[in-house]
Amino acid sequence: MRFNIILLIFSIFSLVNGFNNDIQDINVTSVMDEITKWVNSGEETKMFKESIQVLTLPNELQLINWRTFTALNSMGICTICKSILQTFIKFRKQGMSENDIAKNVIKLCVLLNFQTERVCTGIVKLNLPIILHIIDSKSNIHASDICGIVLESKSCPFNVKKYEWTVPIDHISTEKISMKESNDTIKIIQITDIHYDPKYEPYGNSFCNEPTCCRKGQNITNSSNKTAGYWADYNKCDTPWHSVINALSHIKVTHQNIDYIYFTGDVIDHGVWETSMKGNIEILHKTYSEIYKYFKDIPVYPILGNHESHPMNQFAPQNITDDNLSTNWLYSLVADLWISFGWLPESTRATILQGGFYTLSPRKGFRIIALNSNVCYCYNWWLLHQHQDPDGQLHHIPPGDHDCQYIWKREYLKIINKFSHIIVAQFNGHTHNDELRIVYKDKNAKNVSHIAWNGGSITTYVNLNPNYKLYTIDNNTLTVKDFENWIYNITLANEHPTQQPQWYKSYSFKNEYNLTDLSLDSLNNWFLDMKNNKDTLNRYYKNFFKHADAALQKNCDLKCKEKYINSIIVTVPH
Repeated sequence: MRFNIILLIFSIFSLVNGFNNDIQDINVTSVMDEITKWVNSGEETKMFKESIQVLTLPNELQLINWRTFTALNSMGICTICKSILQTFIKFRKQGMSENDIAKNVIKLCVLLNFQTERVCTGIVKLNLPIILHIIDSKSNIHASDICGIVLESKSCPFNVKKYEWTVPIDHISTEKISMKESNDTIKIIQITDIHYDPKYEPYGNSFCNEPTCCRKGQNITNSSNKTAGYWADYNKCDTPWHSVINALSHIKVTHQNIDYIYFTGDVIDHGVWETSMKGNIEILHKTYSEIYKYFKDIPVYPILGNHESHPMNQFAPQNITDDNLSTNWLYSLVADLWISFGWLPESTRATILQGGFYTLSPRKGFRIIALNSNVCYCYNWWLLHQHQDPDGQLHHIPPGDHDCQYIWKREYLKIINKFSHIIVAQFNGHTHNDELRIVYKDKNAKNVSHIAWNGGSITTYVNLNPNYKLYTIDNNTLTVKDFENWIYNITLANEHPTQQPQWYKSYSFKNEYNLTDLSLDSLNNWFLDMKNNKDTLNRYYKNFFKHADAALQKNCDLKCKEKYINSIIVTVPH
């Protein structure tokens, strides 16, 4: 029997300024020597101060993904990474305690302008136990391994062969089976990246010096007079509970004929320096329960986002059973919730407990494979402990995403392309933007394999409007015939805090781009047209940011807009 397979997958900025040319004269060994002297004596020598001055992270780079750094910025962050890590790997091997390492790394974090002392303290204390466990258990680990995997840049080379692995699938035969389209359709809602923040404070501080703002307790840092909107905010802010309720209520009232709901992850907020296991459990339980309350009679198929774990991004292999390190608490929690709500059958429990993934068949000829690709995330430190697929599965982050480790990305795409004859669609989140990926079988981007649809986000983080998507799916082939994007404008909503936001359909993909269908050929032609058609490019750019005032007010010329379409193309890395 043939199955049409649906994959549920969870799945920045241009750098104008950054490190100056002095960074080229700094080498890792000299910086390590100065840090070592500083740790041993507590004194800041002239050379130490000069090194810190050159390596201090510019303010404009604080919230930008290190993996997107190029040129001097890439060189600078690699030097920082290797210098600090190798110094403290050496100290750890000599017997330095976790507390002493934490104390010194926090000081360096502040000196190098990574974040405020409060944020540095939280991030270090949450992540250090995992990193030290890996260092203690790997006698031959080197800073180049850690920095190389995290950054994966030419400026930060490492021995990639040490982490090489492959999935043998060449022996599997595939046969293309043609399916006739049907006049009948099914409707699927995709909700993703809610990022509910229980600390959200309407009219609080929306312009703080921390990774996430609009939170209780941040008013003392507000010198800008920028206050958080009632419904949400374009600044570095997540979603208040009343906005979560509003989104779910609107979907229920507006769309009466929903067949399925895909929820592609990320419930937890971006207050990543002060999360806790208890807090995450409370947020997950509250949010999933609310989704169940509104959609009791509709099948919901959920997956995990990278923020669901504690600390964020950390998904440990099965053989890690220490309660302070293991991810088993999360897998056990969601298995109980997802199954008790009737979303998933009991038969999915084993693989959810194994690694947060599952597969099921809602009906004959239709199979959903819900994957936990967070294990491929470059900031998942456990990649250094066990770099191969630990659970016999791959992917939640969009295919080709720069945050997915190179070898994982390659092997995943290899599998997807091998089975492109039965995988009819992928759905992911993670990026918060309204976008898609066109995956090609060849590196020359000529032979389209499949399409991966991104659901955007309920959160406005950052400079975005909230959105969800409604897909029209062919009832026989299960291919996407069209989708509608629904949003509301945060500026207008916050002008009338006592009224419910005015959701509206921002566009239908077919109508917006004047397409006859959403076939692989049509979407390939659409992309090629966009490279030469300013009107199509401008439409995509506006939709990418979900018509958000804050994003569209920025001066982005044609060259600037073109970079947003570069990520659409995904080819298998070689």
